[in-house]
Amino acid sequence: TRNVMKTPACKSGMTLVETLIAVVIVGVLATAVFVPAVTMSLRCRQNAECAHKLRMAVTAFELYASETGGYPPDRQAGSIPPEMADYYFPYLKIDWWSDDTELGGKWDWDVDQNGFHFSVSINEPTRSQPQMEEFDRLVDDGNLATGNFRKAGAKYHYIIKQ
Repeated sequence: TRNVMKTPACKSGMTLVETLIAVVIVGVLATAVFVPAVTMSLRCRQNAECAHKLRMAVTAFELYASETGGYPPDRQAGSIPPEMADYYFPYLKIDWWSDDTELGGKWDWDVDQNGFHFSVSINEPTRSQPQMEEFDRLVDDGNLATGNFRKAGAKYHYIIKQ
């Protein structure tokens, strides 16, 4: 008779620890792809919403000027000119003027500031410079030093009349 030693069969499956490590690695890789995509999507949404509101505000002030022959005065930083609050803003459903913009900071109507005669501005936005440049590409020429949307001090002005 032969003396045959019995050897354990080879296991071909993964242990629980190996499975957990694989799941963690897949999770980390998915996060590395997912987070930048979500961040970019959020920035695009913020820029688009803010651009829409900016265009609505500019339209309101231009409508006022076309009907009255001039733009309203700038009475107090960040406040809605009474001439706009009574008719033009409600007509265009602008109920967000006193809120923070999607780019941070506050909306403002400026008369004779930073070398611009009339402008709608965003005062002290909290978003990064690259995001402000992306916003400028959406509403203007992509250069914060030229065009209708410009940075001057802590404000970003959309110039209605220079």
